[in-house]
Amino acid sequence: MEYLPILEERERIAEDVLTNQQLIVDYDRKRNTNREALTKLRRQPAHERKLWVNFGDMFIKMENEKVKTLIEKDQKNIDKEIDAVRETVKEKMLQLEKLETGENEKMKGFNLRGMTAKELYNITGYQKVDS
Repeated sequence: MEYLPILEERERIAEDVLTNQQLIVDYDRKRNTNREALTKLRRQPAHERKLWVNFGDMFIKMENEKVKTLIEKDQKNIDKEIDAVRETVKEKMLQLEKLETGENEKMKGFNLRGMTAKELYNITGYQKVDS
């Protein structure tokens, strides 16, 4: 009788993982669209100071620099959201592994994260030169 609740929990967690992975894909599409918009803004002629921008279901005429700033802020927010969702996926995968096998042996390396530039500098002593 106790096997059924475990199956239900596994199914719920697996659904959450798939939903979060789709959310990452959607955020990534939005990020790519923003990247395309920023590229288009950089290539705009200098004499065009105001642009029409679509916000939801309305168009607003805004200054070029303000549009760039808004898109860059949106990019940062999207990056934070993607990182948060990826962390959630990792946690859910660990829970799923624990339910399936009773241990997290296979997933030990799954919690690894990349090194930041500062951490790399502390180890190697070489500082990145901006070009």
